[in-house]
Amino acid sequence: MASMRARPGFSAAMREQARGVVALFRSNTLLNLLMNDRARALFMVVALYLHHHGRADGKPGLTVGALKDLCVRLELCSRGRCEAMLAVLRAAGYLAPAQSEDKRQRVLVPTDTLVALQTERWRAHFDAIEMVVPEVARYRGLLERPDFVSAFVGALGEPYIAGFRMLHHAPRLFPFVERNGGVAVLFSLALEGPEEGPFPPTDPVRLSINALSTQFGVSRKHVLTLLRDLEAEGLMRRGPEPDRVTFLPPLREGLQIMTATIFVYFVQAGERALAAVEREVPAPAN
Repeated sequence: MASMRARPGFSAAMREQARGVVALFRSNTLLNLLMNDRARALFMVVALYLHHHGRADGKPGLTVGALKDLCVRLELCSRGRCEAMLAVLRAAGYLAPAQSEDKRQRVLVPTDTLVALQTERWRAHFDAIEMVVPEVARYRGLLERPDFVSAFVGALGEPYIAGFRMLHHAPRLFPFVERNGGVAVLFSLALEGPEEGPFPPTDPVRLSINALSTQFGVSRKHVLTLLRDLEAEGLMRRGPEPDRVTFLPPLREGLQIMTATIFVYFVQAGERALAAVEREVPAPAN
């Protein structure tokens, strides 16, 4: 992660990543009501992981029961919240019921709409990462291949299920990332800074509580509480003018570490997925 942060262009790549996060949050207003953006992204990965890798015989492994059990084990959400999320995803056309040999199981399969949603998210990550790791352009191009998507889902899901967490090296951010729109609000504020220069910016940036509330579909109180708690933790400072805030060094560093972790995670997942599909390609006949 230190090497990633030190690469030329990391600040610009992080700014591009921030733009993608803000855009994706605003496009998922219905799902935002049920889960914060971090949990929702992980929920999708876990669901896809079970679909592709939940059964040793290669058959679809995404069942309602298996997903509930895994979400609870990972402390991602409760069984009730999982059921509600699945109901919304089915109603929105992201998941569909599938035939099952065992009538006691409720088997679901991801639709093309869900796959398109996830590949859009992954491409946004790769667009930013490519600015510092040009090789990831190859992975982004392979997202059209079902075999690569399956391998990539496995490479993303396995470390998380095994216990890896994105905020392990930036624990002070965890209470704020857990809040609905927390990361999107922080990145939206950071994007108010100058296009050139460090990211997040070191100088005060413009703050509009009303604009943030409207932009991300949360209450003004929600935004105010987030900002006050950031101040209380020594991560952000209001002022010197009423409509200005400053990202303090611990917050800037935490967001940089979080972004570098995501970049490294995606690069390594792409590498493992590429290696997996290349192993499956039969050798040419003599």
